[in-house]
Order: sequence, then C-alpha cells, then structure tokens
Amino acid sequence: MILTRIGIRGVRNLEDAELQPAAGANLVYGPNASGKTSLLEAVYLLAHARSFRTAQIRHVIGTDQKGMLVHGHIVDPEGEKENRLGIERTRESTTLRLNQQTVRQSSLLAQKLPLQLLTPESIRLLEQGPGQRRRYLDWGLFHVEHAFHSAWNEYSRALKQRNAGLRSGAKPEQVRLWDTSLVERGEQISRLRERYVESLKDTLSRISERLLGFAPDFAYRRGWKKEIDLESALEASLERDRQHGVTSVGPHRADLVCLVNGVPVQDRFSRGQLKMLVCAMRLAQAEHLAQVQSRRPIFLVDDIAAELDPDRRNALLAILRESGVQLFLTATEREQLDVTGWESRKMFHVEHGKIAEVV
Repeated sequence: MILTRIGIRGVRNLEDAELQPAAGANLVYGPNASGKTSLLEAVYLLAHARSFRTAQIRHVIGTDQKGMLVHGHIVDPEGEKENRLGIERTRESTTLRLNQQTVRQSSLLAQKLPLQLLTPESIRLLEQGPGQRRRYLDWGLFHVEHAFHSAWNEYSRALKQRNAGLRSGAKPEQVRLWDTSLVERGEQISRLRERYVESLKDTLSRISERLLGFAPDFAYRRGWKKEIDLESALEASLERDRQHGVTSVGPHRADLVCLVNGVPVQDRFSRGQLKMLVCAMRLAQAEHLAQVQSRRPIFLVDDIAAELDPDRRNALLAILRESGVQLFLTATEREQLDVTGWESRKMFHVEHGKIAEVV
C-alpha cells in the first residue's frame, strides 16, 4: 500500500500540515523533540485509531487544541484503487471515517492500511511476555486469513463469559456451557497460527541470516499440552480454574518461542542482536503479505541511527529498499541515513513542530 497524501491537524506540537509522501523512502529529520515521532504517530493513528506512544488517545491532542484530525489517501499499486481514511478526536469522542463514511470498527482502517512499526521499544516483542508475540502472529493472520478476526472475536467473547463464571463461583456445569465455543474457535485459532508460523520460517531464516549471520529456531506453543485436545485440557484444568477465577489453558496462553541451540534468544542474544531479530521478524511478515496478497505494509522506523551501528543500519536499509515497501524513517541529521538508493524518495525537515519538504 502507498500513502499518497496525509493531512494533520492538532496532533501534539505539530503545526497543521498537508503532505504528499514519496512511494519509496521518506526521511524525516530534525532536532530531538521537534515533532518527528509525532509525524509517524499521525500515520499510525490513521491505520489503528490509537497511538503507539500513549494508551490515552486524548493525550495526542495538542496543547490549547480542541481536537485533532488526521486524514489520508492510500493507493493499492496493483489495483490502483484509492481509499480515504480519517480519524477525528475531540476531548469527548473519536470519529473514524472510511471513504467519507463514518465507521465504528478500527479494524476496517487497519485492514485497508497494513502498517509495521520499528521503534526503540520494539525490542519488547522478545523481552516481554508471550502477549507481545501473540499480537505479532495475530497481526499477520488478520491480514492474510479472513476467518481469523471473527474466530478471535468469538473466542474472546466466550473466554470473557467463562472467566466471569469462574470468578463468580459458578458451578462446573455452568462453566462448561462456554467450553463448546472455546474449543471450536480455540482450536481453529491454534491451527491458523501454527500454519502461519510454518509459512514464515523460510523467509524468517533467510532474513535473519542476512541481518544476524545465523537464524534462530522458531516454534509455536499453543497454550495447552500437545498430547491432548483443548476440550480435555479445559476439563483437566477446571478445578484449578475455579480456584483462581481464570481460564488457564487455550490460545490466549500461547507463545512463539525463539531459540538458539535450545536456549531462548532473550538469554543468549545481546540487545543489538535482539533488535535485529525483531527487524527480521517484521520484514518476514511484510514479505509473506506480499507473497500471499500482493500487498505491502507501510514501515514506520523511528530513530534507528541511535539504536543500530552503521553496519547493521545499512543492512536493514538495504532489505527495506529491496522489499519495495513505502518507508517513513526519522533521524536527527539527514546525513545519518542514506536513502539515495531509493528511486522514489523525499526528505522532510521538522523543527518546532513545522514540517517542510526539502527540495
């Protein structure tokens, strides 16, 4: 996908702006705290209707502003179909628009604008708990498996009801009423995730070899013992679940395990290696999406010059260039990142919240 236009109003310290990004690399540079990351945040808002910097979207509204608005035009290069996306936030409410129609589900925007984000905090994918890695898998499935989103919503509703019953001290037969939905959708989700991990492995190994010099092993752990089905696992854990008031088995407990010689990468890799592995994981997803649907996500890359040494930085930029994705990346100085290899490229200077295209 290509973002051909973006309009920004009332976002943090940014002055109102109308930009026409390049289809290739867009380098956004300027001093610290000038508004570079806020520009990436605006693009992220357009795709997800939420921020990657704060859990409260109202905090994105600039000081002394009544609200904020981000709108954009995206084009599918294959079909040349244009979609118009928009998000408007006041102090009281949020309005989402798709092709000038108000919509309620942010997933409709995410579906139109697949987006990958690489920031200094992206290392949490490997350093923090399994929830981060489940979200990684689910991003890919959301974009390539039409059945996944509805299956996950149904599973989540049943899980919420079962947990409510467990917390209220419901009798076993009442708790079991939700097991049919959990089993049907839970095993469907697990099959989709297992298949997705298998489909990523070759690409992930190849990219990891380029960025790290070797490839870790990846395995999906489904969230219950592999020798039994989910129905049996739920029954076996019922008394324990009643004691603790929560469902302890199922795909909501799954994990994607990354190992080197049988040891988790978190215990073996340096911080720099973990960062490169996260980059490889995101790039592998982008390539898989292109192979399956002939669509490419937009990449937002924040402050890699401060996070990666020149060799790793150049290796990452080379793969991003070869991938054909549209790229927005930030730096404090324009010389820190070399984007001359892109046929389509633009530079934007940001200072005191004012964005100016550099010709």
